[in-house]
Amino acid sequence: MIKKFLLFLLVALFLNSCASKNTFDQVNQISKEAGCSPCDSPNGYEAKIKGLLYISDIGIQCCANKRTLDTAVALKKVYLHRFYDLKENQKVFFTKKQRLLVDLNFNAIFYTYLKQELEARGIIVLDDNNADSPYVTKVDLAFVGYNARQDGIGLHSKLVGVLNLSDVNKNRKFTLRTKQDVQGFENLKDITFYTHLLIKQMANKAASIISEL
Repeated sequence: MIKKFLLFLLVALFLNSCASKNTFDQVNQISKEAGCSPCDSPNGYEAKIKGLLYISDIGIQCCANKRTLDTAVALKKVYLHRFYDLKENQKVFFTKKQRLLVDLNFNAIFYTYLKQELEARGIIVLDDNNADSPYVTKVDLAFVGYNARQDGIGLHSKLVGVLNLSDVNKNRKFTLRTKQDVQGFENLKDITFYTHLLIKQMANKAASIISEL
């Protein structure tokens, strides 16, 4: 059963990477250009993206020097186990006049950004845990809520997920919440890009928690 799930996830990741490669490239480029902000900052983060004011609750690009303060981080190993997507009827974007489906694999996108964030922090990401090491942290996440709407001001989106981390020393559960506001948002085709940014924000929050435990 697990092997079938992993095969399905890999296929989903491949298909999504082919369809959204340009979006991943855009987000990665924006991340490089964005001003650095500590991931654990309680303050909102503002940036100009595509000429619009973008406001979030975490930096899109976390400060590199904050990632490597603890040298023990480099010894950490994690196994990205399972990521549960939202149901199709939960991926709804409410515009001024209609309801649209955000046709993305949230779990596959999250996997990609989380892996990037963890490796950027010096954490070793394993493809599997066939050795069944009790010291490898197993990472699971389930998306449980998404809300996105467009009004006269712009785009307002929220995303909620439940992160579970377990190994021989811990079994911890965290509820992750992140949000974005894009003032002046009008181009509906950009909803894919901004949803990627929203999911990346959650990956940043998850990576921060994993690196601190």
